[in-house]
Amino acid sequence: MSDEIILTVEGSTAVLRVNRPGARNALNWTAQEQFAGAVEEVAGDGRVRALIITGTGDKAFVSGGDIKELHNHPEPAVAARLNRVMRDALTQLGTLTIPVLAAVNGDAFGGGCEILTACDLRLAAGHARFSFAQVRNGLTTGWGGTGRLARLLGQSRALELLLTSRLLDAREAYRIGLIHRIAPEGEEALAAALAWAEELSRLPQAALAATKTLVMAAGERPLTELNQLETDLFIGLWPHPDHLEAMRAFVEKRPPRFNGESTTD
Repeated sequence: MSDEIILTVEGSTAVLRVNRPGARNALNWTAQEQFAGAVEEVAGDGRVRALIITGTGDKAFVSGGDIKELHNHPEPAVAARLNRVMRDALTQLGTLTIPVLAAVNGDAFGGGCEILTACDLRLAAGHARFSFAQVRNGLTTGWGGTGRLARLLGQSRALELLLTSRLLDAREAYRIGLIHRIAPEGEEALAAALAWAEELSRLPQAALAATKTLVMAAGERPLTELNQLETDLFIGLWPHPDHLEAMRAFVEKRPPRFNGESTTD
């Protein structure tokens, strides 16, 4: 994999880093293909219990597609390729059974905000700024961001952010629910996200995956179907070793140890 995208595994956490700080971490063709490849690699790695997406430096998280590379290509085929590669990558990102965290190290503009909407949990540095800037470029979102944003924040708020393309600071992004946490002062977003991922990795992985499935289905399925899915998942988890361990630990008044970890001292 080229150094446009760097994929590393730290313990049980994978970190996908967009590594184009000189271009404010804009995604050129190579970076887009490598981003998609990295998501595919994580999807096939059973050792990984959480994925963090971040950018290099402290100026930008991701600033969308690389306009310098794209501005001389008005052909519809170019738009179709740009749409397909990242749309499919972010769709796959949303189907991963592990928690996906965004560590927003700097500004997230345009497609960078679309990447955020495909992450389960979003943490930002205090200086980060956000803008769904597509309309200023004469475009809509192209990577599935509109549908995900409307589900995250509601139709009215999504319309306001998409139509105005206004700039939000981290505090407002937190207040409206675009991000879940702001990194403590003096701590990098990635460090805070790694600590969060470590907490998640100690939770029952099967239950996390089932919960993600259930929440994602909640925005798409009728209530009767959702209730049946919930029933199926709940019953399926009941005899799972993690649930049995949780009950034993409660009775024995000790911390539970999940995901096949030894319960012997």
